[in-house]
Amino acid sequence: MLPDDFLASLDEAGYEDRWRRIIADGSSRVFVAADGLDIVGFASGGRERAGEDGYSGELYAIYVLREFQGRGHGRGLVRAVVAGLRELELPDMIVWVLRDNGGARSFYERLGGVYVRTQPITIGSALLQEVSYGWRSLDDVNY
Repeated sequence: MLPDDFLASLDEAGYEDRWRRIIADGSSRVFVAADGLDIVGFASGGRERAGEDGYSGELYAIYVLREFQGRGHGRGLVRAVVAGLRELELPDMIVWVLRDNGGARSFYERLGGVYVRTQPITIGSALLQEVSYGWRSLDDVNY
């Protein structure tokens, strides 16, 4: 779904440094899902970053390797992020997802996420659309 020029620009060392800073900062929460000794997914969350009215918490990112999807790892990661948001005393949550990512959108809808709005986003050379889903209370997340 992401443009080739953007994917080609990704730098492993740069992302490693970025994740080290994020984890050390302590203002967000980062979790991994494991299958045996293998890390098969991750999620992160913290304070809402864009000033979206009515939401103080945000699920920043979640990813589970395709071959490990459908085994509960995603729900477990969301549960962990929700617990992390509670630690940060954030009572609600929003997440942004590419409009064309039907699988992720269905996942958030099954978790009880309510459509908030759509907005354009530029990634690399492409103008895409992203959709937000929100939970006005973390108690509304259906695992």
